Amino acid sequence: MSTFICEKCGSVENTATSNYWVQQLDDEMFLCSECDPDIRKWHNKFEKNHWSYYGTQKELLQKENENIGNFINAARYFKIINLNKS
Repeated sequence: MSTFICEKCGSVENTATSNYWVQQLDDEMFLCSECDPDIRKWHNKFEKNHWSYYGTQKELLQKENENIGNFINAARYFKIINLNKS
């Protein structure tokens, strides 16, 4: 399951249950289904959790670097919210 972090609320979302790929093509913010103005509703395919539920910033960046689809925008997200202290 390819996941990303919503750049508005910080929840973890699946690329298949959102408009992630359209947002990527249009170079827009990556928004979960609930924050996306075109959808505006969480899909209830899985529980909505904030990224911190899955680990620390460092752990999520490591998972992104594994290149298996986990937290595929973690570096971008943490840069945006000014948490990346490198």
